Amino acid sequence: MTYHAMRSPLGRFIRQVAAALPAVALLGVGCSDPMIPDFNNPQLPAVIPSQDQLQNQVTGLLAGDREQHAFFILVLETMGRDAYRIDGADPRYIQMPLGQFSPGAFLVDFTWNSTYRTILAAQRLAQGVEGSSVFTVEEKAASQGFARTIQGLEYLKAIESRDSLGVPIASGSGGIEPIICKPAVLTYISALLDSAATNLAAGGTDFSFTLPGGFAGFTTPATFLQFNRALAAKVHIYRGFAGYKAAGNPIDAAELNAALTALDASFYSPTPASFRVGPYHTFSTASGDLQNQNFNRAVYRANPKVLSQAEAGDLRLSKIQQDPSFQLALPGNPPPAESDIIFLNITGPLTPLPIILDEQLVLMRAEALWGLNRDAEALVLINLVRQNSGGLAAKTLASFPTRLDILREILKQKRYSLLFESGDRAIDFRMFGLWSELGQELVPPGDGPQVIPFPSAEINARNNNLACT
Repeated sequence: MTYHAMRSPLGRFIRQVAAALPAVALLGVGCSDPMIPDFNNPQLPAVIPSQDQLQNQVTGLLAGDREQHAFFILVLETMGRDAYRIDGADPRYIQMPLGQFSPGAFLVDFTWNSTYRTILAAQRLAQGVEGSSVFTVEEKAASQGFARTIQGLEYLKAIESRDSLGVPIASGSGGIEPIICKPAVLTYISALLDSAATNLAAGGTDFSFTLPGGFAGFTTPATFLQFNRALAAKVHIYRGFAGYKAAGNPIDAAELNAALTALDASFYSPTPASFRVGPYHTFSTASGDLQNQNFNRAVYRANPKVLSQAEAGDLRLSKIQQDPSFQLALPGNPPPAESDIIFLNITGPLTPLPIILDEQLVLMRAEALWGLNRDAEALVLINLVRQNSGGLAAKTLASFPTRLDILREILKQKRYSLLFESGDRAIDFRMFGLWSELGQELVPPGDGPQVIPFPSAEINARNNNLACT
C-alpha cells in the first residue's frame, strides 16, 4: 500500500523518536543524566554496528512497551468497571474513561505517542540488523522476528484502544498516514505476526541478545515464537468475532479455527500449575528505570462492582480487600465515584505485570470454541478455571438459560482471573455488544466511552477528517 507523505504530529513524532514525552515525564519515566543509559529513549542508527548496539535497541524496544503497559491497563480497567484512580487533585482519571475523553488530555496522548514510538523503534531494529555485517543470517532472522512481534503487539494495543475508529499504519515516511479501518488493521497485524513467526523459525537456537527476567521461558527464537502465536491467536479471535454485533451475530469460523491452531502453537496449557506462565514486564528502582505505576494505595481502588458482582466463595477475591479505612471518594454529593477496596495483587512498585498469561489463553480458547458452537468443550475450560482459580463448583450446560449466558460466564472468569492485569474486560464487552451490561457510572450516570479518541494534535493535522479507509 502506498502512503501519502504529508506533515503531521504523528509524522514529526516518528522523525523524532528519541524526543522526551511530557506524559512520560508526568508518569515519572525516563532520566536526564547523560551518564546513565535511558532505556526508554534509545538512539536508533540506520545500521546496527555492534552487538552492544543491538542489545541497547532490544532493551529500549521492550522499555517502550513497558512504559505504557500499566497505564494501558489502568485506563481500560477503568472503562471496564474494575478499577478506579481516585485522585481529588486530578479527577480526569475517572471522569474521562467513564464519562468523556478529551482529545487533548494526556490519557489520550500518552499511549498513542508511546505506541507509535515503539512501532518505529521495531521497524528501525528490523531494518538496522538487515543491513549490518556484524550478524549471521540466523541472528538477523531471529532479531527481525523479535522486532516484528513487538511491532504487532503495539498495533494490537492501538486497535484495542481505538477499535472502530481505526489507526494509521506507520510507514516511517514521517508524513500523515491514512487511518486504516479495524478489519484491515487486524489483517495487517496477522500478516506482521506471521512474518515474524517465519523469521523466528529461521532464527536458530539462540537470540544474539538477552531479554529481561520477565521473559524467562521465552528467551530463544523457538520459545519466543510461542509468545508470538499467543498474540496471533488473540488477533484471530478479534477477526472471528469482528461482525458479531451485527444482526444475526455472525462469526468467521475460519478465523476462530485459526485461533485454535495458533493457540496449539503457543504456550497454551490446560494444566492449572501453568496458569500464571507468560511473559511479564518487570520493574526496578534503578536510576532511569521504571516502577509499576499501578501501585499506589493512596489513589488506586477496585470498582465496588468487582466485589458486588463476584460469586460467593471465589478465591480470587483474595486479590482485593475491603476496609472502611481505605475509603476514597471524588468530591460531589453524591460522590461520582467512591470505593474502600484496595488491590492486593499489585503488592508493590516492583510487582511484575503480565503481557499475556496461559490462563488468559485458556479462556480465549473457550471463547473461540463457544463461537464455533462447541459449547461442551468450552465448558470444560470454563470449569477448569472456576474450580482451580476460583475454588468454585463446576457448572453444567443446563446451568445456562441461553448460549449467550455461556459467553457471559467466560467473560466473568476472565474478569476475576485477569483482574487489574489486563484490559480484556472492556475489549470483550465492546466486541460482543454487551457494553450496557457493564453498568452505568458517575453522576449523572452514563454508559461511558467505548473507545479512546485520537489526540487533538492528530485531529487538527487531519483537519478533523478522521474517516478510516
